[in-house]
Amino acid sequence: MSTVLFVCLHNAGRSQMSQVLFEQAASGRHRALSGGTTPGDRVHPEVIRVMRELGIDLADREPRRG
Repeated sequence: MSTVLFVCLHNAGRSQMSQVLFEQAASGRHRALSGGTTPGDRVHPEVIRVMRELGIDLADREPRRG
C-alpha cells in the first residue's frame, strides 16, 4: 500500500479535499495524508459546504502541519 501526502499552505481547503477524494478513488488500496506548512484555524466553511454536496463530511477535520 502506498501513502500519498497532499500539502498546501494552510491545510484548510485543497489538501483536505485532495486527501478525501484520493482515498475514495483508491478504494482502500492506498492511503492519503494531508498537511500544511502553516496550518489554519479550521477547514474553510465553503470547502465543507461543497464537499457535503458530494456526500462527504469534512466538518470534523482540523488543519495540521504536514
